[in-house]
Formats: sequence, structure tokens, C-alpha cells
Amino acid sequence: MTPYWIFQLRLYPWIPFLVYQAKQVRKTSPKLPSQSSLLTLGQGENHILLLGESTVAGVGASAPAHTIAGNFHRLLGESFQIETIGKKGLRVKDALSLYLQHRQVQTPKSKGVILFLGANDCFLLTNPSSFKKEVEALIQQIQINTSAQWIYLAAIPPVHLFPAFSRRMQSFLQVQRNYLQAELKKIALKHPKVIYQEIPMDLQPEFFSADGVHPSDLGYQKIAELAFEKLNLKKNKP
Repeated sequence: MTPYWIFQLRLYPWIPFLVYQAKQVRKTSPKLPSQSSLLTLGQGENHILLLGESTVAGVGASAPAHTIAGNFHRLLGESFQIETIGKKGLRVKDALSLYLQHRQVQTPKSKGVILFLGANDCFLLTNPSSFKKEVEALIQQIQINTSAQWIYLAAIPPVHLFPAFSRRMQSFLQVQRNYLQAELKKIALKHPKVIYQEIPMDLQPEFFSADGVHPSDLGYQKIAELAFEKLNLKKNKP
């Protein structure tokens, strides 16, 4: 992979245009509410923590039942408790402080932790080496605090496929995402409790909500089912 500084050199002349376009997308896109920023579903003894950015916060879903948390609650049943701590615009470097701020007073031991992060680190061009250190530090601290048996690390959302963005913006985001994805893969190889999963790239228009950025109800259903299948496969391995 080309050194990151070369990508930065190619990117810098385009930054004013990209900033302008990002502002236009924010200005013209529908403002969709979060449906599951801080949500607890179920009272089962098996605790699952979902932590992350707008995907966890349920931006784009029509109701809490159609968020990732709602879908996991449906798939896992009443023997599980699903807790979400999500925030639109969250970066990895701020995820631990968000967790510590909003975690349950009596922090339960978690069967597992599910992390959805990285899109905002693509948008804000986080350096890959910094990103790797921040993700590793988050995993280490979350593991200490929750005693989780496993940590599911989702691939970064396919920011280069978001319909709201121009081809030029998509091309730069794809390269930035590739650099950060490479770091996630290294982390997964290094940590035996981390379960990493890629995201299929054959996304249909109905996967996205009205703003062309966040998932729709169908999109959240697909994401949850994909993760659920992966976790079952992990659990059932001999």
C-alpha cells in the first residue's frame, strides 16, 4: 500500500472543495433523528453492549425496533439484554469517554461487545497509525470494564458508496477507508477475542435511508443479521 503521506499530498489541493461539498450535503440532506443513542432492551442475564457512531445510535431507522439494537433483541430473544451507547459523529478517540459517561451504574459483565466505528475517522482523515492505537486502547479498556468473552469489530461502513456524496468525494473516502481498514485487520489478527467482519459491497439503493448516508430499516436489518450470523459461526466453531 502506498505510504499515507503520499495520499495526503494528493488530497490537500482538494480539501477546500471537499469541505464545501460536505457542508452542502449537511445543508441539503434530511436531518434524521437518532432512535437508539442510549437504549436498553430486554432483561436477560446475557448482556451485549453495542458501542459506536450513528449506526449504533440508529440514525435513519424509523423506530427503536428497527435499529441494530432492536434487530439484535429480536434475533437473540429474552435471555439477552441489549445495551446501546451511540452518538452521531463519534470518533474512535472519543468512544471510551462516551462509554464511561453513559455506562450502567452497576456495570454488568458482558457476554460480548459490538463496535461500529470508523466512518467519522474517514470523514475527518484520521491518520492510520493514530487510528490503530486508538482502537487498540479502546478494545483493551472495554475488555477490562466488561469482561467480554468476545469483541465484534465491524468493518468501517462503506463511506465510498454513500449516494449523497459525489464521485470525487467517494474516491478519496475509499482510499482513506482502505488505510483504516488495513489497521483493523491487523488488530483482529493480533487479538484472539476480536471478531472482525467485512461488509458486503453489493448494496442496493433501498439499503440507505432518505439522507443517502445512513441505513434504512432494511439496512439495519441486514447489518444485524450479518453480524448475528458471524457471531453464531464463531460460537459454533469446534
